[in-house]
Amino acid sequence: MFSVTLLKVFLKYILGTYFVMVFVTLFVMFLKVFLECILGCLLKIKKILEYFLQIFRIFEKQANPNGVEDNVEALEQCDQAHEEEHMQYVPSELVGCPGNDSETLYHCYLIALQPDFSCDTMPHDILLATRARLEFDDETLDFELDVPRGNLKIRMKYVRRIKLTSEVVLLCQKFQVTLLRLLLDHNQNKLKEALSGLNRNGQRDVFDYLLIPSMGPHENPSIDWTCVSSVLFPQESMSDKHMDACSSRVQGRCVHTINGLICCCKLQNSLVVTPHDGIMYCTTGIVKRKRRGSITYKANLAKRHGITLRFEGEPFLRGQRPFKVQNYLLGCRNRKKKGSREASVELPPELCKVIMSPISIGSVSSFAYAPSIIQRIESLLIAGNLKRMLMADYTLNDMIPTIKVLEAITTKNCQENFNLTLLATLGDSFLKYAVSQQLFKRHQNHNIDLLTEDRKKIISNKALYNLGCHKKIRGFIRIDRFDPKTWIIPGDNSQTYTLQKEVLSTGRIVYDREKRTTKIKQVADVFEALIGVFICTTSERAALAFMKWMGLEVDFIYVPCIRPVPANPEKLVDLRFFEMLLNQYSFHDASLLVEALTHGSYTRPENCRCFKRLEFLGDAVLDYLITVHFHNKYTNLSSGLLTDLRSASVNNARCARTAIRAGLHKHILHDSRDLQRHFLAIVENFEQSSHDSTFGWEPGPEPEPVKIP
Repeated sequence: MFSVTLLKVFLKYILGTYFVMVFVTLFVMFLKVFLECILGCLLKIKKILEYFLQIFRIFEKQANPNGVEDNVEALEQCDQAHEEEHMQYVPSELVGCPGNDSETLYHCYLIALQPDFSCDTMPHDILLATRARLEFDDETLDFELDVPRGNLKIRMKYVRRIKLTSEVVLLCQKFQVTLLRLLLDHNQNKLKEALSGLNRNGQRDVFDYLLIPSMGPHENPSIDWTCVSSVLFPQESMSDKHMDACSSRVQGRCVHTINGLICCCKLQNSLVVTPHDGIMYCTTGIVKRKRRGSITYKANLAKRHGITLRFEGEPFLRGQRPFKVQNYLLGCRNRKKKGSREASVELPPELCKVIMSPISIGSVSSFAYAPSIIQRIESLLIAGNLKRMLMADYTLNDMIPTIKVLEAITTKNCQENFNLTLLATLGDSFLKYAVSQQLFKRHQNHNIDLLTEDRKKIISNKALYNLGCHKKIRGFIRIDRFDPKTWIIPGDNSQTYTLQKEVLSTGRIVYDREKRTTKIKQVADVFEALIGVFICTTSERAALAFMKWMGLEVDFIYVPCIRPVPANPEKLVDLRFFEMLLNQYSFHDASLLVEALTHGSYTRPENCRCFKRLEFLGDAVLDYLITVHFHNKYTNLSSGLLTDLRSASVNNARCARTAIRAGLHKHILHDSRDLQRHFLAIVENFEQSSHDSTFGWEPGPEPEPVKIP
């Protein structure tokens, strides 16, 4: 009995202990699962709190930008307008407030016009006289106009200073207003009003410079006063004294015009109009009247216009219609064939009203190009003002060419031979790279989603637009193509416009001309294009300095990665393989290599990160390097073609092929059977593929270069 009782006690003790142990084990397991769930929830809550804390920090510091995060817009406002109005800048060098001085000092520039095609009429040179000295990169300024029959080369250089009396200045203004108004309008409807405003400036700021016909050699040009005085016709052209002095038998003959009797020598080079049809002509000579032709011409005039010729014995004038004033800055103009010429006509003098005499067709044609020439000079001057503003606010000695700044502020809508698209593509890739590496090293605990969201906000069009507006960049942007009809003729004060002074950050003065509408994306594109200017002409350091001046401060200072768990790269990856693969490269932080090779399925205590963060950074680096490569190798590449080549060179298939050729897929750390099967399928597919070029790293011979059509 005792033994049975002892056995019962023993069994009861054993069973009780077992149940206690089971209970304790289950409780510990439950507690572990519970704590893991709590820890997972806390980690998610931490990420959410960090995200919202970042947004609140942005709102708090938005009014005082000092760094990358400070420039981030917290939320994109979808209901905000995509267009805003602002003023357009014009250079102060071409603006002045004429006074009552008896003499004015002018700086003279020779504008030489040289066509690269054969033509019957060579355009004459022009002198540009300004009150202020113009600032350009070189002593000579060269550019081309795209005229109907080819390219017209323009070379501008400084000549000397001259003093002009107030009477002479008024005469030059009258000449340029008369000729340019006639060329722009091809009629005299606005001429009287334009000339009436010559002395009516009202002590306000106006476009103040002179365009004067030039004569003599390029080394020592002078003003063609005979041509300038043509605007005084007929005060000094119809006197009997001239008739007596004219010795030529043909030229000394008087013919009847609407103005009265005029010597033929005064009509050989004149600007005339036929009032019955309102057409203007430049006369180039005297033609003896043909009897049959005159009968046909006489009948045609009587039939179409009801005009009867009264002086049939007088010779005809050979006339040619003057060139049409157009925007000769446009690219891809439809050109005429080389053999085509402007047709000349024969005009009865009695139907002609002389407007200006003597003035050659060469002088008239050169002034037809004047609006486009001045527009390019004005654009270069305003680009020069922007360049000096950029260079004055940081200490680097790098110099950027003004023509590249002009390219960066010229939108595609201008339809010229250059625009900002290629520079913007280059600048966009560098901006993406610079901001990505800054966020990567500053926010070492942010995942790829947070980093991508942060970068998107920093380099969004709206964020770049705000920075550009703060630095007054948008006033420099050339938005629309040049329209000669809206061009302001200097001296024509009948045209309504207002110029207001605007002081830049450097203290330099520009003028606000008129309000215009600018899209947010246009300002952002110019921001990126200006970054591209520094990248392609100076250095990345200069580009970073420009970005800092604009309010977007980033740097390339190395910041070591902080690891929550110590990593042993030698135990996880074959470092020697990668060092030999990269030509004996030595890794400063081999744990980054481990992170780059770690898939999200690989869960080991010794490694807590996958490759996603490094993918975020590497994508930006690869994008920038490929963009710079194609930009430098193919200098005439368009932005669209560069983007296509970049996409074709670094897409997923190309990168995967390159990785497999190098054997990188064998070193990826993962715990996924599906991923392994996927690897094997890709490798088998690539081995069967006949496409060999990867446009990337590959052992063996260098791949064939890309051929640009």
